[in-house]
Amino acid sequence: MGVYQFKLPDIGEGISEGTVAQWYVKPGDELKEDDDLLEIENDKSVEEIPSPVSGKVKNILVEEGETAEVGQALVEFEVAGEGNQTEDNAVQQETAVKETENSQETTKSEETKEQEETKEVSSKQSTSSSGSIPAVPERTLPVLAMPAVRVYAREQDVDLMQVKGSGSHGHVTKADVDAFIKNGPQEAAQKEEAVSKEKEQSGKAAPSSSQWSETREKMSGVRKATAKAMANSNANIPSVTVFDDVIVDKLWDHRKKYKEVAAQREIKLTFLAYVVKALACVMREFPIFNSKVDMENQGIVYRDYINVGVATDTDRGLFVPNVKNADQKSIFVIARQISENTKKAKDAKLSSEDMKYTGMSITNIGSIGGGFFTPIVNLPEVAILGLGRITKEAVVEEDQVKVARVLKLSLSFDHRVIDGATAQKALNRLSELLSDPELLLMEG
Repeated sequence: MGVYQFKLPDIGEGISEGTVAQWYVKPGDELKEDDDLLEIENDKSVEEIPSPVSGKVKNILVEEGETAEVGQALVEFEVAGEGNQTEDNAVQQETAVKETENSQETTKSEETKEQEETKEVSSKQSTSSSGSIPAVPERTLPVLAMPAVRVYAREQDVDLMQVKGSGSHGHVTKADVDAFIKNGPQEAAQKEEAVSKEKEQSGKAAPSSSQWSETREKMSGVRKATAKAMANSNANIPSVTVFDDVIVDKLWDHRKKYKEVAAQREIKLTFLAYVVKALACVMREFPIFNSKVDMENQGIVYRDYINVGVATDTDRGLFVPNVKNADQKSIFVIARQISENTKKAKDAKLSSEDMKYTGMSITNIGSIGGGFFTPIVNLPEVAILGLGRITKEAVVEEDQVKVARVLKLSLSFDHRVIDGATAQKALNRLSELLSDPELLLMEG
């Protein structure tokens, strides 16, 4: 029998890691190729991954709730044949990120170096009579730790060989390194045991009896991925936001007129469908809003398609499925696509394909009463449109004061490639299309 090691494949555009949401198997289970294996969750989607081979599950290397990088081993199988088939698996997964694989190779060489250094330290300790040097835990295998943990340990001048891991299968975590620094080898081990017990509980730490008690809750996989993506965008994009009020009386009446017609076709016609159509027209007229920045090669990449993402709030977090080729679709078709995407998001059925290749996104807080705000551009996109509420306000038209329905718009953009004047012109065009749906339909 041979051993087949299955690594996390690249399951989405620009996604470098994922969280194991659920294993469908356990060690000892016999599987056939394409049987359900596990569910991987990230900020883009939840993906069910089938078994790549037929065989017996030997070891699960990444437990539920833990995050793995693309190219990292998830599970080992016993399969027919001889020898270790890890390299064959790597070849089959050609879509895995090469940078991650290179990082893992570097990590392996570091592990070998650490083991050699540890042998020297152990030899010196065995002949020392002072007894002041802490004993190094005996290890027959390399230290298990994520690359980020190894970097952190080196920065803190900590030898991972001296740290007892509290993660699954003995993985050393950042908390283990911190405990080692604070308490030393023996007390750190006690601290790590407490951390392990906490992991086995519901994910919440019991509040203390103090008057100023606190409750700690783990982030979900989606929340962790979203937090990382937003921090990355905020750190790398010099973002500016422009705002506008749009009188949408005609849009209001148009939707009211055709809402029942749409319902007869089992379509929920919302204002959002009009906005998606209008934004698609703007992206066609102002191609820079449908681009992405390639800083490595000092270039701008223009998409030849127009896909509009719609941020969708769910109990599991925020997802952004898109309406593909929105510029080529009618408002009814767009409305149906939005409803289908929303249902899939709520039911955790979105695939990576539903969210890949987004050119620009829309985020809507108007439905819950929000007005102007400053949405964060989602890399690699260069702009995002924020929708606020529609309210009745006093406006002046032809020197007359009247009450009108007004929509709040917020447009955030990447100032590296979009100038303020260009952004304002695009927002003016968007406002023009939304203020007169007849004009919007003519632009279809």
